[in-house]
Amino acid sequence: MKSLEDSCIHCIMNHVQDIPNIRGKLPRIYKELLLTRLSEHNLLTPNILGCVNRELCVNSLQHLQLSHCSQVNDQFLKSFANTQRQLKTILIEKCDVSDAGVLAVTFKQKSLESLVLKNLVQLTPKGLCNVKSSSLHTLNLKGCTLMTSRGILSVLQNNPDVQVLHVAGQGNHKYDDQLFSIIAQTLGPKLKELHFAPHTMDDAGLSVIATSCPNLEVLDLYGCPRISGDSMLKLTQNCTSMRKLDLSYCVRLSQSPDNQSLWTLPVTLTNLSLCGIMLDDKEILVEALERLRNLQTIRLCGISCLDDETFTKIMEKRGASLSEIDLSGMRKSDFTDEGLRAISQYCTSLEILNISMCHMFTGDTLLPLLEDPARAPHLYKLFLSSKKINYDVLCAAATHCHGLVFLDLGGVSCVDDHFMELLARNTPKLQRLGIKGCSKVTDTGVCTVSGSCQNLAFIVLSGVNNITDKSIFCIANNCPYLQEIYLNGCKQISSTTLQYLKDCCVSSVYIQHVTPNIAPEQLMAKNLDTGEFCRVDTIGYTTPYSRGRISRDDLIEV
Repeated sequence: MKSLEDSCIHCIMNHVQDIPNIRGKLPRIYKELLLTRLSEHNLLTPNILGCVNRELCVNSLQHLQLSHCSQVNDQFLKSFANTQRQLKTILIEKCDVSDAGVLAVTFKQKSLESLVLKNLVQLTPKGLCNVKSSSLHTLNLKGCTLMTSRGILSVLQNNPDVQVLHVAGQGNHKYDDQLFSIIAQTLGPKLKELHFAPHTMDDAGLSVIATSCPNLEVLDLYGCPRISGDSMLKLTQNCTSMRKLDLSYCVRLSQSPDNQSLWTLPVTLTNLSLCGIMLDDKEILVEALERLRNLQTIRLCGISCLDDETFTKIMEKRGASLSEIDLSGMRKSDFTDEGLRAISQYCTSLEILNISMCHMFTGDTLLPLLEDPARAPHLYKLFLSSKKINYDVLCAAATHCHGLVFLDLGGVSCVDDHFMELLARNTPKLQRLGIKGCSKVTDTGVCTVSGSCQNLAFIVLSGVNNITDKSIFCIANNCPYLQEIYLNGCKQISSTTLQYLKDCCVSSVYIQHVTPNIAPEQLMAKNLDTGEFCRVDTIGYTTPYSRGRISRDDLIEV
């Protein structure tokens, strides 16, 4: 259920024009929250903008967070801008904002600590000219596809104390090979985290980053096929405080002599991803991971030399310290349930396990872990969407993993209402549930889970064809913190009910409901006796003069 705080904010949000002196009655943090909620529900309409500017946009505001709202545009940001209001954080994501709006809202913001401008497709380097703050430590420009290397140079020169930098793009970005030299020369030892678009860094770029940024702790090299062992060696020798390193799909590291650089990975690493590196040398893999005594998270998807024996050796040395293991997509015939047995045998601190799309696994050898009263409650994320997964394994997880927050069972055909009942009874903390294509689940199962797991924020029900509006009503009335729901192919759900769901939730809800399988003449209407929406085009009627079925034209005439 909604907290009292959220219920009050929701009420104020819907009557913001009718409540006198909100400015004087609400503390600053609630003004900030109310402004965010108004944007999330697309309520920043022209008729209330005057009230919003007068009552909520006070000079004491410190945080501005606006996302996925078409009403947040240049005009709105210009009306909000005020140099006497010194903001600490600005977050604007997927809004109809261009350079003019960003220039206005960042003008003379000397206390800015975090600036997040995500997926603003109209933003160019010109829009960042006013960003000048000696306190700025986080800059995120992910998805700003018109940004250039020159634009990054300009904003970093004006804000040389940035520690966390996201410059990843979506689609065609305009960065060139000088980008990493610019970052290294401008930020140098102050840079701690660097995230960027795939396929952009080469040996020269990595070398200059490694040499100039020795305090780097987080580096994402996902999808950089030009990285070789030479530049990796420079990275590992210079950046000795590295905590998180993503080497996914750095394919040159799979062959000798480049693969030998894996022997030199910093022992400070706690999080390492080797996904998609087609490494053939078992000895290098085992010895490289045995060295990393602080390792807590490991992703080993798609490593060709990984088999039952190799994985068991790794778990024997590192299993006790691991909190997360990702083996998703593993389809090797020599990596079976026998290899998974090592997880049950050696992992004493495991919290996250991903074996999705591993179609060789039944999961039977995981039962000692899932039924262990000392270890099972610590598991809070499970990805078990494997076709051969045993029903008993699922039931064990639902029964004993009381701390589950995230569960993905997409495509597992044996999931049914009984399993959903076990989830509802034993996993009250559940927030994310994926049961895509689990066709045995009905309204009964969905309603049972939504009634007990009221913190659900992310639900995938695509392909669960048996569910109707009844499920949506239950979710709407019980899960006020829902953020995303996927209902593709659920043809018995009406658009009217989905609007009701949006209205009931605290924040904005992303709904994906594509139904190419819907009958051409399907017509949904509300049953006044039950309050539910049902198909009326299949209902027959009889009058003293005629007999037939209700059509769309009949309702249009009404």
